[in-house]
Amino acid sequence: MREILIGIDDTDNPTSPGTGRLARDLCRELVKRGLKSPSVTRHQFLVDCSIPYTSHNSGACVAIESDDIRAVDFAFDYIACISAKGSDPGVCIAFSEDVSEEVFNFGKAAQQSILRIEQSFEIARNSNIILRGLGGNCLGVIGALASVGLRARGNDGRFIDMPGLRELPRKVSYERLEEIGIELVYRDDKRLPDKNDIYDTLDWARPRLINNKPVLIMEWSEKEDAWIPVDRKKSKSSQHSTKPAT
Repeated sequence: MREILIGIDDTDNPTSPGTGRLARDLCRELVKRGLKSPSVTRHQFLVDCSIPYTSHNSGACVAIESDDIRAVDFAFDYIACISAKGSDPGVCIAFSEDVSEEVFNFGKAAQQSILRIEQSFEIARNSNIILRGLGGNCLGVIGALASVGLRARGNDGRFIDMPGLRELPRKVSYERLEEIGIELVYRDDKRLPDKNDIYDTLDWARPRLINNKPVLIMEWSEKEDAWIPVDRKKSKSSQHSTKPAT
């Protein structure tokens, strides 16, 4: 079974659900259509005042297993229909094995510099990758292509959805995390993990994508008497918008 990647960006406005939410909605639709092993990763791009982003300037990538890329063609119409008014959505679809070094480099460049829409389409054509702008000025094609490039390399971003992730209770065992495919890495030189230890997700588990696997980096908390994620939810006060409402 091959892996298909669906990159999505710029589907929201300041008052709508974010691109991550829409990617998760697409994930559920893919499952309804009989596709397997869906997951969604979030990828952070350059934050710069000259880039019109809604809250964080991040894209999302859905991964699904299928040998038939036509099985996900509906995603273009689906995202076009559910994207928010005033958004500039873009969608990219590719087999992960077909994602070239040029596409990966484009993804890395999107984290460091301002890129052009024309670059996105040119690279997609050269790589035989499907890339479409679905409305507005189509600015989302940049993040859509970049998300696919970064996800395909397997060492960027965080999982915002995967089977069992959002159903985790706050406090779980090592066995439960292992059961849903999450690997644990410990960042603590004063305490070694014990089989009876508790893992406190703080109601926000977002594993990093490392070597194509979901990995939670943990540290010991005396306060919680448990291992807790190093990556923790930021307060809403840190969020802001540079994209004007339309």
